[in-house]
Amino acid sequence: MHSQAPYEYIRDYYEHVHRTNARFPEVASFWLSSLRHIRGESVLNAGCGPQLYDYLLRFGHAPKEYVGLDFNKNTFEFLTHSGDPRLLEAKSQARERGVHVEFLCADVFECEKQLTERFDSVLGIGFFATFYGACFNRLMHLMHQALRPGGLMLKVTWHGPHRSTEQTRDKLTFGYDNDEEPAPEELVNGIVGAGFSLEEQGILSCDPKQVGWDAIQVCVFRKDR
Repeated sequence: MHSQAPYEYIRDYYEHVHRTNARFPEVASFWLSSLRHIRGESVLNAGCGPQLYDYLLRFGHAPKEYVGLDFNKNTFEFLTHSGDPRLLEAKSQARERGVHVEFLCADVFECEKQLTERFDSVLGIGFFATFYGACFNRLMHLMHQALRPGGLMLKVTWHGPHRSTEQTRDKLTFGYDNDEEPAPEELVNGIVGAGFSLEEQGILSCDPKQVGWDAIQVCVFRKDR
């Protein structure tokens, strides 16, 4: 059982993402631009993290319903109470666009009835690669069920981390990583095997000494049965 990440960890992660995106704009553009694929009236952000509202601003179409699913209660404490001006601006724009945002603090595997055929689009930013083997296959089955016929799923994953032992320990403790690192092609094959068709994919090689990762993979899938 994973431990809950403390509020400070969530806050610092939010700042880290913004700082990294500003420092490496071409890298950020590569994966953030994929959010334009997200459309439809109802959208699920699986493993949403504190960037829930930030991602919404980049969707190709603002949904009526936007559900953020995350195991960590402090993610939602941060999203509710943080005074970070970037988050406040994103929340303001969500209200202006008439988006109903719902927080779902739960284990994804305990949400099947709440998710089934509810969404037009599903996104997992970094989330899907934290599962492996049978757990990954089970997760993809659940994501397939969560989508309406013809629905779209966006996967963004980071591969080949370069970080300290302490950073890796925290990632494993809080459920943000696993002991097995799935290769990009393993993830694609597993998702296709779950009943999706691959519509678009791209891999960006990174300078690990600067960005901290070997590569980033972006894929767009469609529920095809």
